[in-house]
Amino acid sequence: MKEKVLSILTEINEDIATYEGDGLLEDGIIASLDVIEIVSALEDEFGIIIAAKSITKENFASVDSICALVESLQ
Repeated sequence: MKEKVLSILTEINEDIATYEGDGLLEDGIIASLDVIEIVSALEDEFGIIIAAKSITKENFASVDSICALVESLQ
């Protein structure tokens, strides 16, 4: 599953593949508009619905946190 998530993320921004921090938004790797695209792609790929209350800096801080969010919704 992590490979699928990473694939989706790198389609939006290739820098995510080499990013090792835990502040994708804070470090400017992704922007708020990217998050909307990521949410849409994750919902389509995994057949989930990501509620607005789940769209937080913590849930989109790293590839691992995004994976954890997806796993929690499956």
